Amino acid sequence: MKPESNITHIDGELHVTGKTKYLLESPMPQGTLVMQPVFSTYASADILLINYDEVLSIPGVVTVLTHKDIPGINQIGVIEFDEPLLPEDKVSYIGQPVAIIVCTNKESCTTALSKVKIKYNPHTPILTIKEAEKQNSFFDYKQEVKRDNPDKAFEKCDHIIEEEITGGAQDHLYLETQRVLVVPDEGNHYFIYSATQSPTEIQSVVSRILGIKSKDITVDVKRLGGAFGGKERKATIFASLAALASYHTGKPVYFIMSRQDDMKYTGKRHPFKTKYKVGFDKNGKILAAKFQLTTNGGAYTDLSTAVLERFVLNIDGSYFIPNIGIKARIAKTNLPPNTAFRGFGAPQAFFSIEHIIERIAFKLKKDPIEIRIINAYKEEQPAPYGQKIKETFIIESLEKLKNNSNYTSLKKDIENFNKTHKFEKKGIGVVSLKFGISFTSKFLNQGSALVWIYTDGTVSVSHGAVEMGQEVNTKIAQIVANEFGLDITRIRVESTNTKRVANTSPTAASTAVDLNGSAALKAAQKIKQRLISQATKLFNGKCNKNDVYFQNNKIFCKQSGKSITFEELASSAYFNRINLGAQEFYRTPGIGFDREKGKGNPFYYYVYGAALSVVKVDLLTGMYKVEKTYIVHEDGNPINNHIDIGQIQGAYIQGMGWATMEEIIYDNNGNNLAANTSVYKIPTYSDTPEVFEVETIKKNRKFASVLGSKGVGEPPFIYGLSVIYALQNAIESISNYKKEAILHLPATPEKVLLEITKQK
Repeated sequence: MKPESNITHIDGELHVTGKTKYLLESPMPQGTLVMQPVFSTYASADILLINYDEVLSIPGVVTVLTHKDIPGINQIGVIEFDEPLLPEDKVSYIGQPVAIIVCTNKESCTTALSKVKIKYNPHTPILTIKEAEKQNSFFDYKQEVKRDNPDKAFEKCDHIIEEEITGGAQDHLYLETQRVLVVPDEGNHYFIYSATQSPTEIQSVVSRILGIKSKDITVDVKRLGGAFGGKERKATIFASLAALASYHTGKPVYFIMSRQDDMKYTGKRHPFKTKYKVGFDKNGKILAAKFQLTTNGGAYTDLSTAVLERFVLNIDGSYFIPNIGIKARIAKTNLPPNTAFRGFGAPQAFFSIEHIIERIAFKLKKDPIEIRIINAYKEEQPAPYGQKIKETFIIESLEKLKNNSNYTSLKKDIENFNKTHKFEKKGIGVVSLKFGISFTSKFLNQGSALVWIYTDGTVSVSHGAVEMGQEVNTKIAQIVANEFGLDITRIRVESTNTKRVANTSPTAASTAVDLNGSAALKAAQKIKQRLISQATKLFNGKCNKNDVYFQNNKIFCKQSGKSITFEELASSAYFNRINLGAQEFYRTPGIGFDREKGKGNPFYYYVYGAALSVVKVDLLTGMYKVEKTYIVHEDGNPINNHIDIGQIQGAYIQGMGWATMEEIIYDNNGNNLAANTSVYKIPTYSDTPEVFEVETIKKNRKFASVLGSKGVGEPPFIYGLSVIYALQNAIESISNYKKEAILHLPATPEKVLLEITKQK
């Protein structure tokens, strides 16, 4: 039996009535202190002197701490040990914490900030990929994937296109800024309440910083007010700083980052550059391609290696390229370490390959959907890294998209509009989706859960995922409720806690339900088998185990038609000393990727889909409006279809924002000039397409996850890229359009107007 896929989410009433509690919205423990980092004002500089003598005399200031006060190892790196908690002799980005001030109140810390005197010897910072190339500033990590011989295959191509395309950063702009509360306990133990996607990482890193063991640190996360990847790693540095302050003062310590500081000093989506050469035949079939992929990693490794890997593994998009060569590297610059963001490196990859498809269509004067279908993966064709693509739905999704949008008629309507409107033009943009689901680091593909049944027939569930608005709690509650035949109101999902569920993987990569939901299901099934044995006894031994079933808060015997309530069974099991709890573990089967060889099966399954957008552009101002969007998304067997559609819509809007309006500009010194919402613009309600139709296609799949469902958090972000191709298509309708295309994201109204002017 499948869970009811239209149940509203488990905390819905709390959310809409404003009763939901987020971190630091409850009263603080008595004697709580506030921590304030002293942020570097230079992007690259030697630290010559730190003087805080004047600070200590300010009323309310408790202490000032520097790297000298770290009792353990001054290192917060995870993939690479290259990032100090507090720098010893140099700073590498504006906003890097150099010291921390600890006060009894926030006002004292604000006053004290201006009294800390730091003497720097500044250097010229490296900020862009272009500057990094000139200075040969790259991280050691590189990746390469190759299949057959693209250089030889180019000789047989009818057409070759070589180009360089780039894209900028994107701010996470979660509603809840970075924050943490550290509470010391007896025996040198610490409770850390953090807004993090990675509780176990914080437990591990803080133990390293303080020189204590993981057993002496408990990290607890109830829920996040948004994250999108921005709290996978960045929360670690602030938790570590607050823990250091608590260690030295023996008091609870909290930190809440201001909106402006959060936007100024935290890492973003990785800017990128794709240099490509692609060869194709007269029909538009791609025969060969070579890529040089570069991302801007910022000052430290952070998660850039994993982001680069996603870039490499998705550069083929939905299309089979028989001869392909991919080389990738990470530029080392003096920006805040760029980090995880919804989709990791996949959006950069999809913009690159979908741009190529558009260029081929324009070159051959063919329909872009036709070019997509010609090149789409067929069943069992291998990806560049060797994994065979199975249960494909690429061509079907494009055909379905054409049908849903009435594509032929829509194209004619747009052509007629463009002929009769001199100063306005419309365009259609399409993208196709093949998105692999799993962490590409094999060891992260594991999840755990702890389930307890109480004697009154209610259930407590703890799992390793973090709730951050994606409703992982609702889906896991549905999984458990469905297994026990209970109403979801009987299920309580607890906070994510490193003592109840240890060694958790980050909540990322669209795997939270896959991993932790699977573990919760196994735990529920284990308890259920014990309950079935007890139920047969309550049915006086006249009911076979196979005839016992759970439904509507009761347990039934098919044979006799008799029933007992769930609470009766739970109570009976307790009095008969039957274990009503279970901890279970799940690991994703059949995956593995050899980075040295660039071969393997990094993904357990793929998500497929397609999107089409229609825009109208004002040629006099460059302003544009998305009029229509159609999305077809293959969703396996969804646990909750309403949640999935919400994720698809939200991801589309966020993708559209990155592609068309969200722009971060740094001055020559490395200052973020778009560090507030009056300058940095994200999509709003008025930017939502007037027609917005999402169809989820349900399929029984062998390669899917818990109860046949598929991950939905990241893949739909790609659909937002359809807007940029619609803009390009509108510009192409200008009668004297040249061959240039939009080569840089975001395509803001100003840039669209510039492009229009260039084409006239």
